[in-house]
Amino acid sequence: MFQGVDFVLLTKTWHFPSQHLPHVEGFDSLAVARTMQLGNTKATKHNGGVTTYFCNHFRPNLSQWKEGSQNSYLWLWVSKGVAPDFFIYVVYVAPIGSKHENESLFQNLIADITEVQTLGGIVLLGGDFNVHTTTLPNTIETSDLCELLQTPELAETKQPSVVATRQNYDASVCGWGHELLDLCCDTGLLILNGRTFGDQLEEFTCLANGGRSIVDYIISSPAV
Repeated sequence: MFQGVDFVLLTKTWHFPSQHLPHVEGFDSLAVARTMQLGNTKATKHNGGVTTYFCNHFRPNLSQWKEGSQNSYLWLWVSKGVAPDFFIYVVYVAPIGSKHENESLFQNLIADITEVQTLGGIVLLGGDFNVHTTTLPNTIETSDLCELLQTPELAETKQPSVVATRQNYDASVCGWGHELLDLCCDTGLLILNGRTFGDQLEEFTCLANGGRSIVDYIISSPAV
């Protein structure tokens, strides 16, 4: 099913770790989801949630670093004994206005990314962020940095163009979209949608209610 793939990140799966996940030959899996109480009863159900399948040859070198059941995210730590280690984050972010909305999620994510960078690790984020970012920059321009540092002479220095321009069919932007862009600027991560092989035009990732949008992202350390 997942031939030629090492990791599969699934969101809004409604699966809890105690539930039996569909078996995929050659793969192990991890899952987390929210728990909700049904009315005034003791019965509960799970919603949101993320599941990741990973090729089982990673099992000896892979561990669950952190999880947020109510925030529906998982951090995986992949170490092969050769630096740098990979830290993979898969997330389902509840939409703005939802009763599950978590206003501190991006601040907490920045703290986690900073911790990973302190450990010398490489970061890979993936999932349904439920945000719109259009083609707004997710890197700090040299001229902006020079102005911030009050060093205009650096702006005259020819800088190599190492970051491809990001394309995006979704022209909308939202408040949390700005938060995601700020996260990238603060941590040095890059949105890969719309600027990498296989998705140069940043195709739509969500088709719902007769509309199309881009709310799912892959974001990584520049080293990737």
